[in-house]
Amino acid sequence: MSQFAGACRWVYNRGLAARKASWEEGKVSVSLFDQNKELSSLKKAEETAWLADMHSQVLQQALGDLNHAYQAFFQRCKSKDKPGFPRFRCRGQHDSFRYPQGFKVEGDRVFLPKIGWVRFRKSREICGTIKQATVVREAGRWYICFSCELSITDPDPVEAPSVIGIDLGLENFAIIASEEGIEEVENPRFLRKELSHLRFLSKQLSKKQKGSASRRKAKNRLQRFYLRIRRKRQDCLHKLSTRIVKSHDRIVVESLKVRQLLSEAPRALARSISDAGWREFLQYLKYKCEHSGKGFLEAGEWFPSTKQCFRCGKLNEIALSNRDYTCNCGFSIHRDHNSAMNLRAVGTTGLKACGAAL
Repeated sequence: MSQFAGACRWVYNRGLAARKASWEEGKVSVSLFDQNKELSSLKKAEETAWLADMHSQVLQQALGDLNHAYQAFFQRCKSKDKPGFPRFRCRGQHDSFRYPQGFKVEGDRVFLPKIGWVRFRKSREICGTIKQATVVREAGRWYICFSCELSITDPDPVEAPSVIGIDLGLENFAIIASEEGIEEVENPRFLRKELSHLRFLSKQLSKKQKGSASRRKAKNRLQRFYLRIRRKRQDCLHKLSTRIVKSHDRIVVESLKVRQLLSEAPRALARSISDAGWREFLQYLKYKCEHSGKGFLEAGEWFPSTKQCFRCGKLNEIALSNRDYTCNCGFSIHRDHNSAMNLRAVGTTGLKACGAAL
């Protein structure tokens, strides 16, 4: 499997180099069809005859990924976003390959063409029709992911939908305002709790000589640490988002530009924002609402959910260090609670909140 991942990486890097050279020399674009056609001649050449030992569609998928990376690059340029030109892949990163067809699954075994039968641990039962299989290496361990097609039925309309507003933060991960009241979701802070161990592993890695076996082992230990932290965070966010979507019919959240927040915030604050996983949580909520037929409303970035008084609607300036919101009308409450209730009011009244859209 390492050979398959290495071959895909080599084909991807060679295709990227050929596209860059063609454009720099003669302003000529190389198409996916041309590169797939060239792949057949490479298998017959003496220097690259080893490509014939790899599954043809696996190598074609690598060129397809490169073509998709170029399309995404041009799309970002068109929309005036940060372009992010496709980069070369190095060993130890993006070690994966994909089968669009030809594989078989029987119980806890999978047949991979030109590799054979491989036993795997099934984390859950496979539902729907399997369309493709992707083999990935993370922290020295191999994983297989199946992409399945499912038929989804539209749910029956609800006469009195349950509406909630969610305000994300760092003191508490989320404040959920519902008809029953306010719920505070604790911020788990997975990375901060083990920051000392991360520093120890990073220091051990920096002491090892480059290219040595001890450095490779130290690097694997650091990768496993990051993988464990990421899986803890994903498990927590999946459980929370699933519970929310199952319990409510319309969810209103604030619009967050996490990338901008990370670039402008101090180092410690940026680490806390990354550790919380706000954007990942919002993505989970959005696709699960679409899957379940629930309403997902994202208020516009200029909607003053924090400044606006929930009782009278007046706008009051409030410093970030001030955790309590007080209005001249006599209304006093925690600032995050006030923001969550304002967001819920948007979903209840059905108003457009500065560009909000269902």
